[in-house]
Amino acid sequence: MRSLVLVAIAMIIAFPKVTLVSDGTALIRTFDDDPVGAAPPGFTFTAIRQQTPGRWLVRDEMSRRYLVHLADSGPASGMSVAVLQLPQASTSPIRASVRLKLPDGHRVGGLVWRYRDPENFYAAALDLGGQAIDLYRVVRGNRIRLEHEDDLELDPDGWHALRVVEDSNRIRVYLGGIRVLNARDGDRFETGRAGVWSGGATTGWFDDLRIDEAEDGRR
Repeated sequence: MRSLVLVAIAMIIAFPKVTLVSDGTALIRTFDDDPVGAAPPGFTFTAIRQQTPGRWLVRDEMSRRYLVHLADSGPASGMSVAVLQLPQASTSPIRASVRLKLPDGHRVGGLVWRYRDPENFYAAALDLGGQAIDLYRVVRGNRIRLEHEDDLELDPDGWHALRVVEDSNRIRVYLGGIRVLNARDGDRFETGRAGVWSGGATTGWFDDLRIDEAEDGRR
């Protein structure tokens, strides 16, 4: 736990828009103080199975700022990823959560974690067009689906709370506080960063990204 606290302090010094919550263990990334119309500091933007990550920028609406990925007008069928630049990666089980809205395009996006590079990471994929959610492990560029759920009946135009919780051998995915996926995975990557992703042909909105360490068996 001490390692994550040191990471959080280092991030506050380098990127003052990162908030350390009162218990000293969580990193919360909001965009309320970031310049509108520009990519926020503290993130690395990468492309997976497409040429570029497209445009990421901060938008202001009703005095609330959030991160936006703009749908690529060209041929974009892959993923555009925004991961936090951490001084070091935690090896402990993690929890990650975000609020997201997918208002246009293919309407797919979600969370990534244990992100090592564009060919090795985990992803929770919310597909509002197909009313489905998937859990993937990507290894050396090969995507392995660990769990799937469809017939979600979610509002395609609303905000949705997506959360991932790990313990020693299990990954759980929650939507709006309700567990929808539960997978066992004994081959988990030991290190990696966390962030959000949008389909290249999706306009995605993201806010309140939170990353912290999870205790085994804890929701």
